[in-house]
Amino acid sequence: MPKHWTVLASFTTATAVLCLSALAACGSSTAPSAPSFNEARHLDTLALQAASESAFDRFRLLQYPVALLARGVSPESVTVSVNGTDQTFEVGALELVGTTAGKTPTPNDSVFVLVAWQGTDVSQLVYLVLDPQSDIIDEAELQDTTPNFNLTLEAVSASLTKSAGACPTLKLDTPSNLINATCTKATITGAFDVTFVDPSDVSTRYVLTSQSIPGVRLLLTGSSGGQDIITDLKRPHVRH
Repeated sequence: MPKHWTVLASFTTATAVLCLSALAACGSSTAPSAPSFNEARHLDTLALQAASESAFDRFRLLQYPVALLARGVSPESVTVSVNGTDQTFEVGALELVGTTAGKTPTPNDSVFVLVAWQGTDVSQLVYLVLDPQSDIIDEAELQDTTPNFNLTLEAVSASLTKSAGACPTLKLDTPSNLINATCTKATITGAFDVTFVDPSDVSTRYVLTSQSIPGVRLLLTGSSGGQDIITDLKRPHVRH
């Protein structure tokens, strides 16, 4: 069954392939320098490569760390327990805030996204979307290009600690609703204890203890998807 996050990737693989043919232009920016921008360009290139290879899940999941890095967020290097063994991941968080319709849109509904990834070429990634009650409404584990949506055990939390200050913006050539949204810097307190089971019946448990996570608060106006994105993410779906 298709997942409702597809609205976040509103451009075609064909567009991504065209951008790949001119990588020198992709990731160009006139924005102020930020330490995270080089990593944003790199992960954006990985996303484009995934799109050209029809690895759509890898392409769309990479949009979240790209959005963070392109907004000047330096992800936290943290310890994540993977089946009881400590491993180092980069972790970041987003609060996606929908707005009401009309001439004076105001913040309405919201969801939190926790994303943790490992390796220069993102060999492993965990993606979790939570509603304000900390219930998971979307999830994925990514091993290279292979996605896994079979989440069997979960204990998660996310809440906004603070949000203030403008974000720099790296202008990437891959159009993204996340990049186009109005942004403020944020700190989000988050944690997860989740277990995914792959088709071979192999379980992988990821545990991140509660801590402050660098992130952004993105106000999704009408031009960047608005409340539609939040509604689609919160619509009940059948887990794979």
